[in-house]
Amino acid sequence: MNILFWKHESGIRGWIKELKKKFNRFPYFIVIGTIGFFINFFITFIFTEFFNLWYLFSYITGSIVSWVFNFAMNSKITFRGHEMTHTIKKYFFYIQIYAVIGLGSLAIMYILTSVLGLHYLMSIVIVAVTNSLATYSFNRKIIFKYHD
Repeated sequence: MNILFWKHESGIRGWIKELKKKFNRFPYFIVIGTIGFFINFFITFIFTEFFNLWYLFSYITGSIVSWVFNFAMNSKITFRGHEMTHTIKKYFFYIQIYAVIGLGSLAIMYILTSVLGLHYLMSIVIVAVTNSLATYSFNRKIIFKYHD
């Protein structure tokens, strides 16, 4: 996709149409990601506040539960119609990539909360927003190989 609409073969209308096509599944991704965010948020909150666990351990637990939820729902709803072969293999690849992303998220959580003094729940919000922006294309093109 040519990101410069004035160089697009169909002009601005063709560029906008192509852009809409590329992101037509994005609202579903955001809704599922929002539900996954709340799953993570509430697990982190409950484990930290009621079970007195360290906020990062609680966050790891919430993240794993939300990753499972997000994969299942994105597979069934957001990218429905994707190639279903090797779903288990895709799932383990997804978890491996999200584990790497999760390490970065943990570092950001720690810096925001323990170094800069931001409340851990606000840190979760910041991390979730940055992750959602970074993972849509990854899921669309690599995990689910969704074709418009």
